Amino acid sequence: MVMPGSIVRYVSSFPRSILLLCLLLTPRTAAGQVTVTDAIGSTVTVQGIPQRIVSLIPSNTELVFAVGAGSSVVGVTNYCDFPPEARAIEKIGDLTAMSLEKIVALDPDLVLASKGNSKELVYSLKALGVPVFVLDPQTIEEILDDVGTVGALVGREEAARELLDGYRQRLAAVADRIGDLSESERPTVFVGSPFRDENWTPGPETYTSAVIRRAGGRNVADDLAPRTWAVYNLENIVSKDPQVLLSTLGEGQDPEEATQRFLERAKALKGWRDLDAVRNGRVVLIPENWLLRPAPRLFDAIETLAGALHPNLF
Repeated sequence: MVMPGSIVRYVSSFPRSILLLCLLLTPRTAAGQVTVTDAIGSTVTVQGIPQRIVSLIPSNTELVFAVGAGSSVVGVTNYCDFPPEARAIEKIGDLTAMSLEKIVALDPDLVLASKGNSKELVYSLKALGVPVFVLDPQTIEEILDDVGTVGALVGREEAARELLDGYRQRLAAVADRIGDLSESERPTVFVGSPFRDENWTPGPETYTSAVIRRAGGRNVADDLAPRTWAVYNLENIVSKDPQVLLSTLGEGQDPEEATQRFLERAKALKGWRDLDAVRNGRVVLIPENWLLRPAPRLFDAIETLAGALHPNLF
C-alpha cells in the first residue's frame, strides 16, 4: 500500500470552489473545447468529449466511472479494481512502473494522472501532445471539486452536478447528527494496526484525517506536518492513548472475524494492550479502498465511521 508523502501544492490566484463553479457553469466553448488548470499548475485544453481515456491511479478511475464516462476508459493501472468493470480494461502498469509505450499505443485523447505518478512519464506524454490532467485532492472539498472538474473534462457536467448534490446532502446529514458534539465528546482516533511494524498515519489536512473529523472524531496525530503521513512509533501511540483504533479491512475479509483478530493481536502486545481503545474494544475496520482513496467511496467511509463512533446518534 502506498501512503501519501509530503505534498507541495499548486495554489491558484482564485479559490478552487470559485474555479469549479465557473467550470461547471460554462464548461465548453462553442467549438467543444474546455481549458482547465490542474494540480501542478499546467493549463490543459481538451477538444471535444474524450472518447479514449487512460487513468494512471485507481481514484481517478473511480471518478471517471462515477460521472458516467467509464465506457470511454481504455487504459488503467494494475490496481484499478472498482467498479468491477475496470478490472477488464487494458493495464498499463502500476504507480511505480508504467509503460509509456502502452499508454501511447492506446491513442488516448485524455490522460488523468496524479502527483504521485512519475514526472518523467507525465511530461513525456505532454511532449507527445497527449492532454494530461493531474489531480491531487487532499481534502474533502478538493475531492468534491475534482468530481466537478472530471465531469467537465469528460463531458458529463450534469451527472457531476447531480453527484455533487448527493454527496453534499450525505455530508450534511452526518453533520446534522453530530453537530452538537463538544470537543470532549469527539473520541480520539489513531489510524494504525498492531500487525504493522511501522505505523504510517495521517496528519492534519489529509483526506483521511478529514474523514475522522467529519465523522465526529479527533485524529491523535495532529502534531504531524499538515498534508503528510508519517510513522508513529509505539511510544507516540501509547502517549496519545487513543480511544478508538481505525484500520482497514481487506477485500473479502469478514468484519467481525477481522476485528476479533485485531483485538487479540493488540492484547498480546506490550503497549498496545494498555491502550484505552483496546481495553474497551473500540476498533473500527473500514474497507481499505474506501478509506485510502480520494474518491467517491470516501463518503461511505465517513458514514460508516460516524455510525461506529456515535452509535447513539445513528
